[in-house]
Amino acid sequence: MSEHSYHQLIKSTFENTLLHLYFKVNVASHFVKEEQRNKIIIDFLKPKIKQARYGIIKKKLKTVCLMKNKFGSIEKHLESVLSQYSAIESQNDVDKLYALLERFEKSGLETKLIEETPKQEMDVVYIDRAHIDNCFDNENRQIAPISLFIHTNELDKFTKCLVTQPYFTFELCQASEELNNYHYQVHPIR
Repeated sequence: MSEHSYHQLIKSTFENTLLHLYFKVNVASHFVKEEQRNKIIIDFLKPKIKQARYGIIKKKLKTVCLMKNKFGSIEKHLESVLSQYSAIESQNDVDKLYALLERFEKSGLETKLIEETPKQEMDVVYIDRAHIDNCFDNENRQIAPISLFIHTNELDKFTKCLVTQPYFTFELCQASEELNNYHYQVHPIR
């Protein structure tokens, strides 16, 4: 299942959870305290842990269910996650590309533009300047895939950044394992 499906499932599950909570609170004859609100959320999410369709977010659901009253309001936590998704959706595609590049930098990978034929350095993510110039329209929407090139012995570090980011789908286009060279393309999630 794609990374897009993972994030979409988290978002829709948390939205449905909060809707369920608000309907329960709305029909209650008295004020519903935080502990009871947490219980309503956990009771709604717990059965989903065993359902196959929620398999890719099972770990996330377990984490929320284990929160109980230890960390305060689960409702506020879910609202925070959903507001992060809203912030992502309001970004343009150039912003999302910069966020992905920052993610690489934080994981210890450098990022550089290919101006001409580069001297390939180890653990550097290269992006072709022509892609930056030609892959975005005037409204900063990505209109063509962007290629990422890396020469590395630790491909896991690179792919972990791609898997955990919510902005792009990605695919391996070429790999030379004996030379440790990899070419990936990223496509915006729409």
